[in-house]
Amino acid sequence: MTTQQCDHLLDYYNGHLSELEKAQFEKHLESCPQCQEELHELEQLAEFMPFASEVVEPPKDLEERVFANIIGEEEVHSNARPLSRKKKKSWFLPSVAAALALSLIGNAYLFTQLEDQNEVVEQATIDQVVQYVDLAPVNSDAKGTASIIKQGEQTSMVVQASELQDISNGEVYQVWLIKDDKPERAGTFVTSQDGKGSVVFKFNKEFSKKDWDTVAITLEPDANSQLPQGEIVLASEI
Repeated sequence: MTTQQCDHLLDYYNGHLSELEKAQFEKHLESCPQCQEELHELEQLAEFMPFASEVVEPPKDLEERVFANIIGEEEVHSNARPLSRKKKKSWFLPSVAAALALSLIGNAYLFTQLEDQNEVVEQATIDQVVQYVDLAPVNSDAKGTASIIKQGEQTSMVVQASELQDISNGEVYQVWLIKDDKPERAGTFVTSQDGKGSVVFKFNKEFSKKDWDTVAITLEPDANSQLPQGEIVLASEI
């Protein structure tokens, strides 16, 4: 019997070995009566273990109590004389039974937690379109849209535009949100080679509180404009 291979019995039974480790252990199993007998006992034991129909949360101290019992049993036998095959089985089976029970309950609990967590993540990532408008061209052939999207507590505006004219070095397209003829910067972008551009602007608390009446895109000489200086390219009431 190879003691090192015998130590892999539980991992083999639970399917936690790699393909190489599994093959090595199965080769060892062919010539190890002890592992054969213990594997048979595990399989018999599993048939009689109760499986709960509903997933329940295990007590917080379950793991500590189970392993305290296992360690206590092992310490008692480690101080005694070498055990015979029969005596070893008397403590091996209760320990394995406890470990298997803990594993089953723990796996069920973990599966439930993962399902709940996935549901929370899925709910948190759902985007709700609060408002959607087509932007009207002003002295241009450009096209565009603006969407106000709410995701959980975060509100954002997504602006997309196409067929925009080429820009020279330093020029940018600037998005503005306007309330009572008072514009506020809401994102800056430059176009791709095919005349497309977009920007995502996340609202802070101040922006979320205001009831904006207009969204507009202007062509600015640079990215430093605090107020519109260039021509309006696209605009729409919101």
